[in-house]
Amino acid sequence: MNKVIGFTKLRFLFLTVSLIAIAAGIVGTISRGGFDLGIDFNAGLSQRVQIAPLGFSISYEGEESPVVNVINDGITVETRTETGVVRNRISFEEYTTLRAVASAVSEIPGVSIELKVEGLTPSSRIISLNHPVNLVEGPALVNILPENAGISLDEMRTVLSNKFGDVQVQTVGRTENQEFMIQVEDPGDDKDFAVNAEDGIVAALSASYGAEQVLVRQSDFVGPKFSANLGQQSFLLTLLALGLILVYVWIRFKLAYAVSAISALFHDVLIMLGFIGTFQMEVSTATIAAVLTIIGYSLNDTIVIFDRVRENTGLMSDSRFRDVIDTSITQSLSRTLITSLTTLLAAVSLYVFGSGSIKDFALALIVGVVVGTYSSIFVASPILLGWTNATNARRKKKDAQKYGVKKEAKIEGPVTEETPKKIEIPKVERRLKGKRKKK
Repeated sequence: MNKVIGFTKLRFLFLTVSLIAIAAGIVGTISRGGFDLGIDFNAGLSQRVQIAPLGFSISYEGEESPVVNVINDGITVETRTETGVVRNRISFEEYTTLRAVASAVSEIPGVSIELKVEGLTPSSRIISLNHPVNLVEGPALVNILPENAGISLDEMRTVLSNKFGDVQVQTVGRTENQEFMIQVEDPGDDKDFAVNAEDGIVAALSASYGAEQVLVRQSDFVGPKFSANLGQQSFLLTLLALGLILVYVWIRFKLAYAVSAISALFHDVLIMLGFIGTFQMEVSTATIAAVLTIIGYSLNDTIVIFDRVRENTGLMSDSRFRDVIDTSITQSLSRTLITSLTTLLAAVSLYVFGSGSIKDFALALIVGVVVGTYSSIFVASPILLGWTNATNARRKKKDAQKYGVKKEAKIEGPVTEETPKKIEIPKVERRLKGKRKKK
C-alpha cells in the first residue's frame, strides 16, 4: 500500500450529509402521509387480478368426464375411461397458432373448441389456468395476453374507487400483461369483509371490462388482530437483533467499537425507512427482510474494518489513532468495494427481472447496500475516532488532576510537520536535575 487515503479528514462533512439525508427522509415520509403499509401490516384484502381478452373456450359433449388444464407451454386433456386414463397433450411449441391448437383439440373425442379471437394469434400468448377444469361442469374459458397495455393504472384506480373509495392499486410484472395488485383496507365493522370485498372487486371490474376478461390470480386476507401483532413483533425483533449485535461487538472488541457499529446500523435503517416512506414503497414482510439483510451486510463491512483497526493499533503504536483508522479503511477498501459491487449486480438483476414484492425487496436492497458501504467508512469509523479521542481526553484530564501537569520542553529550531507538538520530560529526569542543583 503506497498511499493512505485521509477518510477521517472529511468526517464532519459526511456526518452532516448523513444528518441531512435522515432529516429529508423524515420530512418526506411525513409529507407523503406516512408509510404505505402493505397487507401484512394493515388489515384488509389484497387481490391480484389480470385483465385479458378471452381467447377460446373448450367444452365437452359425451358420457365420460374429461379434465382440461393449461400450464405454461401446453394444454392437457385427461379422460377417465373403464380401461384407464387417456391423456392428450397439445404443445404450444408444436402448434404455434390458436387455429392449430383448435384443430388439435377438436381431434379429441367429444371435445370441441370455440375461438374468440383471430386464428393466427400466436399460441405463446395463451395464459395458463394452473388449475384443472372438469368439462362436465361447464366449458373452460382460456384467456390470452393483450397485444397492447390498454388499461392504465389511473383508469383502474378510478374504476375501483367508485366502488370502494380509498383503494391502492399497483401494476405487477410487465405493464403489457395487464396484471394489477389491489388492496382494500378493512374498516373492522364488517364480519364478512373478505368475501364482500373480493366479490365487489370482481363485480366492479366485470362491469367495466366484462366478466370473461377478469382473472383473479391471487387473493389474500389479513385480519386486524394478526396485522397488529405482526407489526409489533417485527419492531421488537428488529430491536432485539440490534441489541444482540451490540453485545456481540462489545464482547469481540470494546464498547467504543460496539457503540460505533450500532450507530452506523441505526443510520442505515433510518435512511432506508426514509427512502421507503418518501417514495411510498409498500411496507411488507419483504421490506422488513430487506432491512434485516442490510443490517447484517453493513455490520459485516464494519466488522472487517474494525478488525483491521484493532490489528493496526498494535502494529502502529507510535501513530495517531486517526492515522490507524485511515490506514485500516484504505487496506480494506478494495475488498469492501468488490463485495458491494457484486452484491449490487445481484440486487439490480432481481429488480430488473423481478416483479411484485421481489422487486420492492431488490430496490430496498440496492439502497441498503450503497448506504451500508457508505456508513462503514464515513459513519462507524468517525464515531469510533470521536469516542476514542473523547475517552483519551478524559483520561488525560484525570491523570492531570491526580499527578499534576507535566512540564513541557522548549522546542528549538524551525517547526515542521514532523516536529511533535509537545515534548514531555519524564519525571525521573526532573528529579535528577533537582538533585544536581542541591549538590
